Amino acid sequence: MNSQPELTEAVATAPDSAGVARVKRTVLGRLCRLCLKELREILRDRRTIMTLVFMPLLVYPLLNMIFQKFLVTSLQSASQVQVFVGVESETAGKLLTEYLSAGDVILRDEGSLAPRASAGEKPLGLALPNATAEPEITITEMQNLRARVADGAIDVGVVIREASIVATADANRAPRQPFHCELIYREESQLSASGVRFIEKRLSAINDQFVREIMAIPVVQRALPRMGFRAALPTKVVRSTVRQTGSAFSLTTVVPLILILMTITGAVYPAIDLTAGERERGTMETLMAAPVPRLGLLVAKYIAVLTVALFTATANLVAMTVTLVATGLGPMLFGDEGLSPLLVSQVFALLILFAAFFSAVLLALTSFARSFKEAQAYLIPVMLLALAPGIMSLMPELKFNGILAITPLVNVVLLARDIFESNVDPMLASVAVLSTILYAIAALTLAARVFGTDAILYGSEATWSDLWRRPRESRAAATIAGAMSCLALLFPANFLVSNSLRVVSELSMTLWLGLAALALVVLFVGVSLLFGFAQHVRIGDGFRLRPAALLAFLGAMLLGVSIWPFAHEIFLVEEAIGLSSLGKEQIAAAQEQIERLRQVPLIVILLTLAAAPAVCEEFFFRGYLFSALRQTMRPWKTVAVSAVLFGAFHVITTNTLSVERFVPSTIMGLVLGWVSLRSGSVLPGMLLHACHNGLLLSVLYYKSELAASGWGIQEQEHMPTSWLATGAVVAVVGLALVMSATRRRSEAGTEQPDEQATDPPAEPSTERG
Repeated sequence: MNSQPELTEAVATAPDSAGVARVKRTVLGRLCRLCLKELREILRDRRTIMTLVFMPLLVYPLLNMIFQKFLVTSLQSASQVQVFVGVESETAGKLLTEYLSAGDVILRDEGSLAPRASAGEKPLGLALPNATAEPEITITEMQNLRARVADGAIDVGVVIREASIVATADANRAPRQPFHCELIYREESQLSASGVRFIEKRLSAINDQFVREIMAIPVVQRALPRMGFRAALPTKVVRSTVRQTGSAFSLTTVVPLILILMTITGAVYPAIDLTAGERERGTMETLMAAPVPRLGLLVAKYIAVLTVALFTATANLVAMTVTLVATGLGPMLFGDEGLSPLLVSQVFALLILFAAFFSAVLLALTSFARSFKEAQAYLIPVMLLALAPGIMSLMPELKFNGILAITPLVNVVLLARDIFESNVDPMLASVAVLSTILYAIAALTLAARVFGTDAILYGSEATWSDLWRRPRESRAAATIAGAMSCLALLFPANFLVSNSLRVVSELSMTLWLGLAALALVVLFVGVSLLFGFAQHVRIGDGFRLRPAALLAFLGAMLLGVSIWPFAHEIFLVEEAIGLSSLGKEQIAAAQEQIERLRQVPLIVILLTLAAAPAVCEEFFFRGYLFSALRQTMRPWKTVAVSAVLFGAFHVITTNTLSVERFVPSTIMGLVLGWVSLRSGSVLPGMLLHACHNGLLLSVLYYKSELAASGWGIQEQEHMPTSWLATGAVVAVVGLALVMSATRRRSEAGTEQPDEQATDPPAEPSTERG
């Protein structure tokens, strides 16, 4: 049916894959050369070198002097005041006093006991933990020693084994019963550590005296060469540390704040010079004339600013590490292991994340400025705002929680503090990392929009309202910048709302389910509609609310009811290889929640936990986000990226890091994306998602009834083979129906499915005229 001219035209317009590859290599090469050019220019500036090299060389030796002064003052105080030691009973106090006195006599006889420091005596040099000054010990009786040590009521708690209470202590003979005790202390407190060393020194002296007396016995001397000799020592000490629960200040909170502030300082000047500075010098127009897209020019400047920020972070981290290792302050600040390679690598990874976020923020602000002075005026309030939450993080009573985990800058500082203290919550750490990544993407997209405004680029009059002005012409899909900004807002908002719903979980289950469904509608539907309205996105095209063939709906329904057994098997495989993060408490809480759900009518559960999540999540992920990605990505990349984002979104639940949900959710996202791609509509995916959720909830709801009917729900962990075989057959039929429906549409001459489009930006439109 095709004529020869039509065939010739088709061949002439066919895409040349080799030519496309050459064009991509050319653009990439130009982008790399532009990045190197921007980096060379910024590194030639003396102000950058001052910030990069000389600031760390000046700051960290100064901080070392401050730390040493702090520790000297702390240890002087420890030697000048009393160390309060707590015991559980009066008898335990008397026994401890006898042993300490016996050890004191032995040490004085040996001449190895240093005199106690007087009130005006100062140790020479830096007073490290092995200082020889002896503190005064005061023994007091109290209960719950571990809590009293943690809140600072006492410095050391001594828990004596019950069998040792009846023991006697004598310097000249071994006691009838060994003296076993546990020393509870605050590791970060020099006063507490001084008391532990005082007690251990005297008890060790008793053990040494006992060994010397045993070795002096002639029978032991003759038997020792022929056989091993082993005797129970008269004293045994076990250490136990607790964390400070009071308001004591710790130097470990200062270090991450200094590193982050120095990283910010390193990025400020390059961001100003590469944007507002070039506009002021008149070189921006020359760069705009280069054969590189505007977005490529922005990426080159962002890479240059980020590189300098990372250089600054690396220089500061190296300077800090060398200073702490050379002066021996590492174990004093960060525990016995000091600055281990793992600790340094974790902090460096966190600095990379923060540098990526703040470089994008700085670039967005400085891109709007038209002069160096104007950029500085913009950044001064930002620096003050960045300093305020950093100072807040120095407060020991400020605990890392869900709200602070999604607060920019504060989350990074508090996470770094917890890393230094080896007290990291994996769930909160994941929330902080993911939210910071999304904030960085949102800031970079804002910078792209600022950078693409002609009025700002060429120095003409412009206002901040230009950034938020709604386009006059409608568009078929949102930009990637708009979609990722929406995702960056949805993640922390969903986390906050989920935790808020957990707080009000004592409400009636029906009301709680209604609130949860309403929250989903407001977040995923309301927020995405608001972003779509701001970008003047057509609802039908931008959210893929197009009609689909009946067979596509039927195939989607079959897929929804058939793939859940395989998701269950994936969970079991993950549990077998150790990827499951569910503990006994979480499993018990889930079972309790299921029992509460059984008190609610099934129709309410299906509407709120099956239909509402399916419609709302598909409306955003396979609607708004999918359409935006499809503008610049090929079909399979669009499906893959949306599926990975969908899986990552399900990893963070209310208060649990559910790593095992990532793979099943991502696979589910791949199926949903493929159905949306083939059908050209989000509606079949909504039906598939709702059927999947509804069947799972129905099985849980009627679990007891199914087990009583012999369906094998409780008898074994894995799904019965018959279930898996049936599910596979039904899934194949569903896939065939979806493919058949899209093929029939193509043969009928109607709208082509997305995967047949050769040009990624081209999407079918439902609007006429």
